[in-house]
Amino acid sequence: MSFELIYSIIVPTVTLAALLYAGIEDILHREVRREIVWVLMVIVGLVMDTLYVINAEDQNNALLLILITVVLGFLVGFILFYMGVWGGADTKALWALSILTPINPLTNNLVNVDLPDLLVVNIIDSMVFSLLLNAGLIAIFYPLILMVVNAISSTKESLFNEVRGTTSQKFRCFFFGYKKKVSKINEKKLHFDFLEEFSDKEFSGNFEGNFEGRLDGKFLGIFDGELLGEFTGKAIGVVQLPNTEDFEQLSLENAVAKAEQLTKTLALVKDDDDDNEAVTALLTNYRRTFVESDAVTLDSNEYIINIDGRLTTPLKGCFIGTLEGIFEGNLSGKMIGKLSGDFEGKSPKGKMDGNITKNSQDWKLKIRMGLDDDDVMELRQLRTLWQLRKQNKKSVWVTPGIPFVALMFFGYIQYLLYGNIALLLFNL
Repeated sequence: MSFELIYSIIVPTVTLAALLYAGIEDILHREVRREIVWVLMVIVGLVMDTLYVINAEDQNNALLLILITVVLGFLVGFILFYMGVWGGADTKALWALSILTPINPLTNNLVNVDLPDLLVVNIIDSMVFSLLLNAGLIAIFYPLILMVVNAISSTKESLFNEVRGTTSQKFRCFFFGYKKKVSKINEKKLHFDFLEEFSDKEFSGNFEGNFEGRLDGKFLGIFDGELLGEFTGKAIGVVQLPNTEDFEQLSLENAVAKAEQLTKTLALVKDDDDDNEAVTALLTNYRRTFVESDAVTLDSNEYIINIDGRLTTPLKGCFIGTLEGIFEGNLSGKMIGKLSGDFEGKSPKGKMDGNITKNSQDWKLKIRMGLDDDDVMELRQLRTLWQLRKQNKKSVWVTPGIPFVALMFFGYIQYLLYGNIALLLFNL
């Protein structure tokens, strides 16, 4: 049995098996959970590429052709990931494929390739571009399927009766999303992204009294009293003991300006400013809304507060600065500044004096370009899910995203049979 025959059996078999597994994972979980599949593809690829070079008539040309494909695959994969076109699993899949199957294993065009044709063959009709173009042509049918689903749904109920948005946003939801019942959403299987967001409540002015409940948003100003409960997020400011601020003489503009100035100053002094800590802490808090996890307690017994994380010890005194995150518990005292976000609870004894800039809270369409980091996306998903359940919303627009790894599986089958489908269709 010749090596070309062995190569033409082993490489496509391993490639299709790996892509089939990874594609199913991509569709079901929006990620490939066992990354050992990429490692195995690379190991098999390195072995088969080495043997192919050894058996090639012109070893230098064969090695050069493989290297060009690998470099091309790594560059294209990195660029698409950096631009937010696809995620990490898609990039790893392309990288592993460029090593495992740098050429079409059924054409046997590697052994007898001429040097002048190397760049032309390997770039224009390379595995990398052939696979991406083939998968791209298949992806065209993806919005068509969603359009059919939405068209059928529109005969039963209005598609946008619970949400507002521009005409272009509605069209993009119709093409790239679908409506999902909130009651059917499993917080442990968020294999999609929400195309809606809840309008923030915004308040500017004074509050005096106490509040019991949950706040999720940002406060910028001065607060004199006690926070008793759990706060998760960023807290940057100064705590005065005793209070030197005269609330009767203090204007909203001066309070906000003072808090902004302190926030900027303290943010610059912080030595280890890592936003990932805040994202991780917030994410943990949102997860605890649905599942239990261990809490992290941070010590805040200082006059200067500059933390990213979870604060479970009481915060007493006059705080000047910014609080951004989630607070769940009780607060009592005086507050002057700006508060935005989402909150629920009650105020048994309280008086609010100021302006609410958004009187009606409603859901609006939100179309995002590119991908966020996994933690940021999960944070946004869990926050939206909490709001959906709190508002008793019946359905929500979501987008499943394009399963690129799954499309690569079908694109690779086309590549084995026809090569570059786009070049074939246009006779190039």
